[in-house]
Amino acid sequence: MSDTGSNSGHTSYIGTVITAARALDAYGLDGTATLVEAGIDVNATPAFDARVPTGLLHNALLAHARDKLDPLFALKFADLVFPASYHAFGVMLTSATTMRAFCQRLTRYYGYVNTGDKLEFDEDSGILSYRQMAIPGLAENPFEVVLHDAGWAATMVKMARMVSHPDYAPRKISFGFPAPAEEFVSSYLAWFRCPIDYDAPLTAIHFAADHLDDRLPGGNAELARHSEVLVYDYLKSFVEFDTVNCARMALFELLPRGDFSLESLAASLALSADEITAGLKALGTSYQQLLGDTRRELSEEYIERADLTINEIAYMLGFSDCSNFARSFRRWTGKSPSDFREELHKGN
Repeated sequence: MSDTGSNSGHTSYIGTVITAARALDAYGLDGTATLVEAGIDVNATPAFDARVPTGLLHNALLAHARDKLDPLFALKFADLVFPASYHAFGVMLTSATTMRAFCQRLTRYYGYVNTGDKLEFDEDSGILSYRQMAIPGLAENPFEVVLHDAGWAATMVKMARMVSHPDYAPRKISFGFPAPAEEFVSSYLAWFRCPIDYDAPLTAIHFAADHLDDRLPGGNAELARHSEVLVYDYLKSFVEFDTVNCARMALFELLPRGDFSLESLAASLALSADEITAGLKALGTSYQQLLGDTRRELSEEYIERADLTINEIAYMLGFSDCSNFARSFRRWTGKSPSDFREELHKGN
């Protein structure tokens, strides 16, 4: 489904543009020439951090939407996407240790892909929903399904398969548009490998809520966090992050130093303690809750590292002693740090 609004200021990552050109090539079109006609020169050796006005890309695709392309374009686009297509963002997603972490980071940083799209993740139900800002003329065009809803869902499922396994399928897909022709419905079912609802209130990927915290075979907590830092640093120059994410990123740096009080956190963000408290409360959390969540996330990274002892991990997370860390870790995972590490290494 679409939110009406202007595309003024909305940009797309260069990886999306390059992948779209390749997908056009797969339809027998000259993708590069099509984009040049719309004002996008992909032969200009674009930097990894280049961005393109979203409207230009849509205009290029809409030029062929009615007579050359079909709903399978969305699947072709996803087939051509790889982690490197989105630089640090792609590495961050395909290094997630759980599907919950995958969805959380995807929601926090989707502005990397397109600043005009809105994602929400309901952690209780496991539903990741998507809305796009409609560009004038696009909402009335049948190709909206190709570029937006179906393209988004297929790309995200492709990324999930990269970190999970090639046959991974979500519980269900919901599309906020009418079902296409039967031949395309069949192709969509074969590609997504799960039930699909059409004419739904929202376009969404329904993950299995009871498996959100299962360890993913391709997960690497350390690589995911370092990639996330790169994504955050890239985005913060043109995307406004909420207090929770800013504070969370600051705690990543403060915890290993042992100086992570509310006052220190506030100072690192050039805010007062009252401002931090109020900002977190407005978003439904608190300093203590955020501290616990960040410790848990870092513990999953540190526990994978054979070069760190359990005592060292406890110290790096700011616990006064190892027993306090062990109690917290058991509450988070249901296992002691030693048992968790042993099972993790057996699985590898």
